[in-house]
Amino acid sequence: MKQELLDIISKKYSGSKQLGGTLKVAEKLIDKLQDLTVQTERKFLSFLKKYNFDTIEKFSEYPEYPSVTLFKGVDNWTLVPVIDYEGGVSDIDQEIGIIFTDPQIYPEDGIGYDLREEIILTWLSKIWFDIKGDSYGIIVKTLENNSTASFFLNDLSWDNLSEFRNYNDKGTRLAPFFKTTLDLISIFQRVSLITYPVYPYTNKWRFFTKGDDFVEFVSYGNETAEMSSNSSNHSLKEHKTLFDTLKYEQERTLELYELGFSEFLSNNKTNKPIYEGAIETKFHSGEHWYYNEQRNRLSIDEISEFERENKLSLPFHFKHYLRLFNGRKYNNINMCFNIGTEYLKMKEFYNLDEIRDTLKSSTESFLSKLFKSLKSNSLQWLDIGITEEGNKKLSLNLTTSKLAIKENGKDYKELKVDFENFIHEPRNYSR
Repeated sequence: MKQELLDIISKKYSGSKQLGGTLKVAEKLIDKLQDLTVQTERKFLSFLKKYNFDTIEKFSEYPEYPSVTLFKGVDNWTLVPVIDYEGGVSDIDQEIGIIFTDPQIYPEDGIGYDLREEIILTWLSKIWFDIKGDSYGIIVKTLENNSTASFFLNDLSWDNLSEFRNYNDKGTRLAPFFKTTLDLISIFQRVSLITYPVYPYTNKWRFFTKGDDFVEFVSYGNETAEMSSNSSNHSLKEHKTLFDTLKYEQERTLELYELGFSEFLSNNKTNKPIYEGAIETKFHSGEHWYYNEQRNRLSIDEISEFERENKLSLPFHFKHYLRLFNGRKYNNINMCFNIGTEYLKMKEFYNLDEIRDTLKSSTESFLSKLFKSLKSNSLQWLDIGITEEGNKKLSLNLTTSKLAIKENGKDYKELKVDFENFIHEPRNYSR
């Protein structure tokens, strides 16, 4: 398991600058988990032999269906057994005691915390299959302290993505969900699907093969697409919400697995985006914020009309940023942007109407200024937002896509970054 899991991690996070350090921590964690495997299997089995469908009447006096639960802390995966009812959880079963003690090996970089959880859940899910946990006929899940966040081992799913989230039939024994044992990469990919999509504006690829057949699955925001070896075009699907997108990915990729396809991770760093204009930016988002952004999204025709009426051509990444976010008025998270040696904090971005008003309110016509700039070979700028410090304008060069701070209403202090790199990985703090 160790080398296979490290290979999966090295490919999945190959674009990370901290990959070397992350792999070292991952290897240390995997080694420790492997040392704990036999002991954890034994504890887990004793837990399931005491709490299962056949013994349910001995530990469940309540009418609702109980979940056999592994209780955990926040950012800590030490697991203790309790029974979860609709109204709360029972006391910890002291007879069984701790199922698994978190070795508390923590990374220093950002991706490591998500990865740490993925490693632990992949290992725990592998144990679930090895001990045939699904044969005990009852819901088994984790539950986080002071939270409703749960991971269901029955179908290896988080929260509402699970088929067992609202299960309440106390008289029917649960059948195994999976038709066969999943391989390690399928487990890893499945436990990685969480219901809170922090960075929806990134193209995420998954690849499947079966003999000579090949399927590429890509998701971006609330859209998914597939390309097969029989077709060179992506078949695009638009889903109602981010959750619906994740649910479709979960179901479709399992369907491919059950059809005999094997998943693999590609080393190709130049995969085509889901469609032209699906730009990459790690703006923090979530179901509610994304819904507002989605609802107020611009059509490409609206932007093209703006370009025609003002006789200009917007740089590619700004045009599609504007199409997707239109000023990003519904989300003020991650408003600090890397400009080389420091981060610039933005107060707001202009939407299309505000950019149009800015052009109209200029003291001389935009066409006149454009003519002058062409004649003198000077830069051509478009104001696109306001900075937090000093309420200065952020301006975009229409030719090069470079950015500048507009000072005194006329002077431009050019920044050492273009718009594509500016929006690539914003964060919450400037220092």
